[in-house]
Amino acid sequence: MYPPVRLIALDLDGTLLDEEKKIPDQAVQMIAKAKEKGIIVTLASARPFCSMLPYARQLQLDTPLISLSGSYVTDEREERIWLKRPMNLLKFREMVRIFEEENYYVKVYLENQLIVQQATKETVNYSRIFGVPYTVLGPKKLRTLEKAPLRIALFDDSIRIRNAQQILKTWSDDFAVIRDTDHGLEIVEPTVSKGAALKIICCGLGIPMENVMAIGNEGSDISMIREAGIGIAMGNACEELKQCADDVTKTNEECGVGYAIQKFVFKESLK
Repeated sequence: MYPPVRLIALDLDGTLLDEEKKIPDQAVQMIAKAKEKGIIVTLASARPFCSMLPYARQLQLDTPLISLSGSYVTDEREERIWLKRPMNLLKFREMVRIFEEENYYVKVYLENQLIVQQATKETVNYSRIFGVPYTVLGPKKLRTLEKAPLRIALFDDSIRIRNAQQILKTWSDDFAVIRDTDHGLEIVEPTVSKGAALKIICCGLGIPMENVMAIGNEGSDISMIREAGIGIAMGNACEELKQCADDVTKTNEECGVGYAIQKFVFKESLK
């Protein structure tokens, strides 16, 4: 028997959103029903804040949102910043110089902005689909950035990504590294995680972690799945996350979020 749920934390891509980047109607209905019961709902994503905002407004959420994998937490109007953890600028410059020299595709994130060396097709598509503005600095110019980033995403083939992981061991005290896919790495400040950000929100709201339900699907969600009283893996989640979850719900295409809320919040019979 689990404690009563007082707060629900939801990842976006691959969790709350279907493959068309939309929230299924059933999930919208179940979230509204949970809110009517007095349950707080928040979103936790690797996306920048500006890319999360349309979904928060659709769901009429007025709680702090966890963006950039836990590096930046703020309310809907960005009037109160609950957490902001940029990485060390000098260490970033040292590290990104190597990846620029090795011709990796590097995406650098500020609060609501993407910084790249050049506007590739992927950059343009990402900006259009996710609603994130981007700035082009030019080849090998990321190392000249004057503002400390909040998150970095690194993309390449699987062999070069493994090589990147080895390179990053040099800065093991300076960065936290998450490998979500065979072709990508996520890099943040060493104390940053969705789980740590979620604990800060819950502390501020006076909600014990045992009364939290968190739902996710990727490696960056593992920390909040472990911290929550009820940690739920999506049916389409990576195997590592499923292994540490309390339960596995349906996939994002089957509205696994709505199914989990129905099961653990309302204890309703499931079909």
